Amino acid sequence: MEHILGFWIWISADGIVAFITAAGLLYTIRNFNKQQKLMVFMDYTKRYQEILLNLPLNIYDSDFCIDKLDVHEEEKTLRYLRSYFDLCSEEYHLYLQKHISKETWKEWESGIKLVLEKTAFRTAWERLNVDSYYEEFAGFVDKATATNKSKVDNNNIQSEVVA
Repeated sequence: MEHILGFWIWISADGIVAFITAAGLLYTIRNFNKQQKLMVFMDYTKRYQEILLNLPLNIYDSDFCIDKLDVHEEEKTLRYLRSYFDLCSEEYHLYLQKHISKETWKEWESGIKLVLEKTAFRTAWERLNVDSYYEEFAGFVDKATATNKSKVDNNNIQSEVVA
């Protein structure tokens, strides 16, 4: 009888140790995943800031025209706009693969859509070879630019009606 009781005590002790080990492992994995996601977010934020620092200050102005830049500045601007679209396509891909949270994607998505309302970004999207982007992202951008174009057209119609 003592052997049976000893055996159960031994199994219970091992079970407790196994449970504590498993819980610790799960906690470590969960924290590691959080850290990885934070590192991805920080890396993409850093890349975004680098791109912004290399674009003309007035690129968000409605009357900004890439064609009015000198050749060197135009090439530089288009190179960084391509980098921006590359970054956005990677962000979109991360979202589709569920490597980032829906909250993070919603934040990035709203920024992308806001930028695509700007003339310079729409012009660059049309001028750059967008065939290099995978189909889903190109569809996302085309849909966003079409929506933005509809907003602009509606605003112009409303302005004409008021005038």
